[in-house]
Amino acid sequence: MLDSLGESLGGLTDSILGGGEKLIDSWFDNEADKVASAAPEENRTTTHEEPAQQPTGQPIYPVNAMPTNLMFGGFALLMLLMFLMLRGK
Repeated sequence: MLDSLGESLGGLTDSILGGGEKLIDSWFDNEADKVASAAPEENRTTTHEEPAQQPTGQPIYPVNAMPTNLMFGGFALLMLLMFLMLRGK
């Protein structure tokens, strides 16, 4: 009885170790495939996109809603007015 128990435990141990070895091998292969396919030049998205086109084929370039020079001028005028108001105290 002990012999059959030992044989069954030995067979069970061998199958567990063999399965674990296959699992580890497949995990290492999977990680190696991930590293090989992680080439940034192949997976990088394009940063330059073609602008939208009108039906005639002319490109449509986006326009800023408010020009920056107008914003800077308004900010400078606001600062000047605040300076004059605080100086007048």
